[in-house]
Amino acid sequence: MKNIRKLILGCIIIVMAVGILIYKYHLSNIDSNAYLSGNGESQKSFEVYDGNGEDSGNIKKFDFKKFDGRWSFMKFTSSKGNKINISDNTKIGAGRFYLVVLDSKYNIVAKKNETSDKGNIEFTTPRDGEYTIRIAGEKASGKFDISVNAKEKVDISHMDFWS
Repeated sequence: MKNIRKLILGCIIIVMAVGILIYKYHLSNIDSNAYLSGNGESQKSFEVYDGNGEDSGNIKKFDFKKFDGRWSFMKFTSSKGNKINISDNTKIGAGRFYLVVLDSKYNIVAKKNETSDKGNIEFTTPRDGEYTIRIAGEKASGKFDISVNAKEKVDISHMDFWS
């Protein structure tokens, strides 16, 4: 009888562990690469968005409260092998918040957990093409402040939150 109880307990633990892994890495959990790199925008919202920051050229700045969802706000076109530096002075006061760079096939090229990782994002473009800079948040509040710099010329465009 004790062996049956141990077997049942072991099965329950395994099922729970598998469920946690599926939730963490494959479902709509903000921490999962599947969520961060998903094709398209999820429902997104701000409680407060101060769009009076800077939104031109290689710079994007704004203050916000309670951001939820994903927003692909900037795209750039680059040649293969270009060294990109995203100077990141973002300060997150609450919630969870990620900055992600995606290639044209929605593969993650670089990512940063803004609540725990420090410093800038540096990477080399793996191929010619278009790259997207996206934020993802869950009840996130703070001051967003980045500038995109490259060794070689890149063409940058901004996307409006409401489009």
